Amino acid sequence: MLSGRALLAVLVVLPTLTAWNAAPASAAAGSNAQVYDDEPVDREIELARLGYQNGVRVVFSRDVASGDWGIRQDGEMGRNAPLAYDDKQGILKTYLTITPKSVPVPRELLSEPPAGTPAPPELAYRTIAASVVVVDDLAVPTSSGMAASAVMTCWDLYWNSYNWAELPGYPNPGSVWHPAKTYYSSDFGGMKMYSYSYLANCGGYARHRIYYKSAGDYYKHHDYEVASYHWQAVKKGSVHRYRKVLYDGTSGDTRNGKYTG
Repeated sequence: MLSGRALLAVLVVLPTLTAWNAAPASAAAGSNAQVYDDEPVDREIELARLGYQNGVRVVFSRDVASGDWGIRQDGEMGRNAPLAYDDKQGILKTYLTITPKSVPVPRELLSEPPAGTPAPPELAYRTIAASVVVVDDLAVPTSSGMAASAVMTCWDLYWNSYNWAELPGYPNPGSVWHPAKTYYSSDFGGMKMYSYSYLANCGGYARHRIYYKSAGDYYKHHDYEVASYHWQAVKKGSVHRYRKVLYDGTSGDTRNGKYTG
C-alpha cells in the first residue's frame, strides 16, 4: 500500500476550488459570533472549509503552537445535525468519510495519522491540495453516521458515551440555569489525546472555550460565541495533554462532552 508521501508524489496538486460563502472564520455559521481577545488564543491554520446543502459548516484545522488538530462543526437547531459523527476515526479518516472523491485532500492532513499508519485505501483516488480546500453546496454524506435529514433539538446530546451532559429545561429551555463550569481531563483520568465538546444555545448566550496544558500553564485554542438557536461541535487534540473545557453561566444551553485517548 502506498504511504502518504508516495501518494503525494503521484497525485495532482490542486488550488482552492471556490469562494467561501460563510461568515468569517471567527464566527459560527449563520451568526455574528466572535472570537474573544481577553486571553490569547493559539493561531489556527485552516486546512479545509466545507459547506453542506443542509447548512452545516465544517472546518478542519491545525494549531500553530500546540500542533493539535481540530474539527469544528456549526449548525442550526431544528435544521441540521453534526456530520463528523464517528469519534473513533482519525482526522484524515473523518475528512475522507464526509467528502466526495471529487474534493481534494489538504496536503497537511497526510501527516495527521501516527507514523507507520497505512494510508487509507480511499486516499488512492483523491487529489491533494497544497492550499486550503474551500467547497460549498456539498451533499450531506450518507456514510458519516448521521442521516441527511437528522436535526438537533435543544434536548439532544451529541456525544454518547460522554463525561458530562447538562440539558436545558423542558418544555422551556431557558427555565434551567447552568452556572459557569469547567470540565478538566484530570477529573476523568488525567492526560488525554482529544477534547470533544458540544454546545447548543437555546437560551440567548453561549460561549465555548477549550484549553490544553503545556509546561504547567493552560493555553486556549478555541473560543467562540455560539449564536442563539445554533449548535457547535468541536474535536481538538493530537497527543496526551491535560485539557479543559469551559462554559460560561447561562440558561437554556446543552453542554455535552468527553475526553478520549
